[in-house]
Amino acid sequence: MIQNTIENECFFLSSVTNIRSLPNENLNEIGFWGRSNVGKSSLLNSIIQNSIARTSKTPGRTTSLNFFEVPKKIRFVDFPGYGYAKRSKIEIYEWNKLILDYLGIRKNLVSIFLLIDSRHCLKKNDILALELLKSFRRNFFIVLTKIDKVKKNDLDSCYNNIYNIIKNNKFANQKIFFTSSKKNEGIKELKKVILAIK
Repeated sequence: MIQNTIENECFFLSSVTNIRSLPNENLNEIGFWGRSNVGKSSLLNSIIQNSIARTSKTPGRTTSLNFFEVPKKIRFVDFPGYGYAKRSKIEIYEWNKLILDYLGIRKNLVSIFLLIDSRHCLKKNDILALELLKSFRRNFFIVLTKIDKVKKNDLDSCYNNIYNIIKNNKFANQKIFFTSSKKNEGIKELKKVILAIK
């Protein structure tokens, strides 16, 4: 089964800091993006049931496009986070340029999963990310993370806020995912959608 392939055969392919070093385009790619410390690496590890993506409590640790591949199936791309990092302005500019270049030229990028920290819901930088994805005409899903740390009323409010913003965006899938990597909530449902993406 493809699901077992994801869990057993996914491997780290490369870490890219220059657009000229991107892997070939022979496989479809799915990107994971969000604010620093939103839980991208933890979510990836939960999806593939392996600690393949490096996690850190320090925001801004991911400084490159990190590619993970399931042979002959699909690639996952872990983006640098936005919004906070104890790095120089030049370094942050380079990360942003790398992401923009990738979004602009990558033909085999089929979808982006934009992660939103449910504890804080939409921040200014999240709104900018939504606008960027729309401007690049990139299909995307919204994934709420760390739902185990949020009260139901606050989670419902966050959902409604996001839905009202994306409901008229033709590049946004109207399905919003609720996940907790810590408690493995929503991971099975998310994986099912990933496996269906062509």
